Amino acid sequence: MELHSNLYYHHPDTSVMERIDQLFQQHQDNPVTFLQLAGAINAEYGIELAQELLDQVDQMEYDLAPETAYRLAGYSILHFVHGSSGDDIMEAILFFLKSLSPELQVQAWGCGDDDPWEFWLKFEGDELIREDDEPFNDPEEDLNIKAEIYSWWHEGLPTEIKEGFLNEAEADK
Repeated sequence: MELHSNLYYHHPDTSVMERIDQLFQQHQDNPVTFLQLAGAINAEYGIELAQELLDQVDQMEYDLAPETAYRLAGYSILHFVHGSSGDDIMEAILFFLKSLSPELQVQAWGCGDDDPWEFWLKFEGDELIREDDEPFNDPEEDLNIKAEIYSWWHEGLPTEIKEGFLNEAEADK
């Protein structure tokens, strides 16, 4: 099974945003480069935090390199494709980024390639909250998913960002 995940992040300082973009897009599967780029973001703890993340992934080339990267409404959005442990990898990436730059707003959405299943990751203070849902099984449940999980996850994001299967279905109408 493959898991597809979108990582969203925003920092008020555009130079920090650019450095984080570089961290994921310029390491070229080279751990030394990854460590150096993390150290440029957080001189005190960056290298140590990056090493901890590297120790948690199987293959840097696949686990820490996005398939695509772009900006929308001031947010960087990185799309990853992982194996069945992709949700665990995304949690590790979120913890890493929040520790690397505590002012960073960072959250993620992901789904499997088989069933209509979604997972949502977002920090509330220092705590990473995870929600899971299975849309398209029951119209009433879909209304609850939109009212609860979708509303919670999208809170504070620009209106241009509309993540989730149910939002895609609405956009296709």
